Amino acid sequence: MENGSECLCSDLQTEDYSPLYAWYNYILIILTLPTLSVFGVCTNIVNVFVYSRARMATSANTYLLFLACSDFLVILTGLFIFWIDSARSYIPELARAPYTTVYTLPFGYMAQTCSIYFTVAAAFDCYIKVCRKVFSRSYCRVKRGRQICLSIVFLSILYNSLRFPQFNLRRCFHEGSQEHIIEICPTSLFYAINLVYNVYMYMVLMTLLPFLFLLILNAVIVFRQSVNEKIEKKAKLSRADCELLEKEEEEGKENNGDDTITMIMVVVLFLACNTLALIVNVIETFFEPDPVLLNLLSDASNFLVIFNSSVNCVIYFVFNTEYRLIFLEYAHRVKRILVNEYLPCSTSRRPSTRPSLDYQPVSLHSKITKPSIIMNRSNTLGSPSTSPVWQPLTSRSVANLDWELSYLHENGVKREEDDDSGCSFQTQSNGRYSTRWLAEVEIVERPEGERPPHIYVKGLAEKESISITAL
Repeated sequence: MENGSECLCSDLQTEDYSPLYAWYNYILIILTLPTLSVFGVCTNIVNVFVYSRARMATSANTYLLFLACSDFLVILTGLFIFWIDSARSYIPELARAPYTTVYTLPFGYMAQTCSIYFTVAAAFDCYIKVCRKVFSRSYCRVKRGRQICLSIVFLSILYNSLRFPQFNLRRCFHEGSQEHIIEICPTSLFYAINLVYNVYMYMVLMTLLPFLFLLILNAVIVFRQSVNEKIEKKAKLSRADCELLEKEEEEGKENNGDDTITMIMVVVLFLACNTLALIVNVIETFFEPDPVLLNLLSDASNFLVIFNSSVNCVIYFVFNTEYRLIFLEYAHRVKRILVNEYLPCSTSRRPSTRPSLDYQPVSLHSKITKPSIIMNRSNTLGSPSTSPVWQPLTSRSVANLDWELSYLHENGVKREEDDDSGCSFQTQSNGRYSTRWLAEVEIVERPEGERPPHIYVKGLAEKESISITAL
């Protein structure tokens, strides 16, 4: 870092600031961008988690997995480059922000390049699936997708490595504040390669070429997809052909349809958010715009880049069924864990006031459909009300009794309930009623030398007695 008594950075401008731009920058970059960035970081972590599941292992999802990783880096580096650089005007503690910006900027370009070409690769994969089905089996594979993504990462790092030596830090004297400030200043390499590398190559490789390629490719995919749907509706297949088609492609066809729609919407979002970046590059390269207008458009373009990297999860959740199912499945798991661990006063952790039993009630359904124990009502060993072991059972103390009662109702079983003694059910057959009483069973084992193990059967009504059957 070079020092000097006067500002050596001749490219520093003061006329490109105005009260309008100050308020615009404060609202869009200082206030809105951090909130969007936090949301984007969280959603891309979720995207990486979901698309790394084994059930999501497809070629299209491989590109979306790498896209989530690159978008995560775009948001982080964008927060350092855009927000910190603007916030240091309001927060004195960020006076050394250029130290982070000058070294973060190349990584931001690397992440942005990866995101752009991951989207291009995913769109091309979708094109092969829809328009060139003959080659889809050999091209649209997970292994090939990983190879292409790793190649994009390597080329992006190699291409943007020249951005490291283009800038350095200098201590400059600011006439307005009468203080020495640290600013990012270009080096001699910047002036040597700026026109070709930073202007024309960036405009062609990062904006114009990907934009036109995705625009044409997406139009062809949408047109071909609509034609394929019309052909499938008009095609008259025999019953045997239909059954064979459903057997072979029932799951794969649905997933491919979701992948196609998802990729179309991802490309549409990319085109919508990067159109302004293309316009800014063209204006800055071939025209001499007003500095304030250029700053307004640049901030809006940078904000849309972060927006594009943050909201892809909404498209995945709305248009991809498999993504939505996995997301909801793990969301319910996380919710259950949080409720059980960190909310001790919740209903799931609330202690029961009823005394615990050493036995489980016999399923009502199994007692009626497959009766294995016949109740002996002539045996009187004791009253249920005085027994310390048997507890009265009513419809309010059995969690699944309502389901069982609905089953009985569907099968023509009428219910009569006694709030004090329990439940009974009457069935009508040939004009006669037969009564079956609910019962609870307990198997009691005795020590060796005493009575053998017995099964105790207790009716729920007070008029019912207990039946004891030796094993």
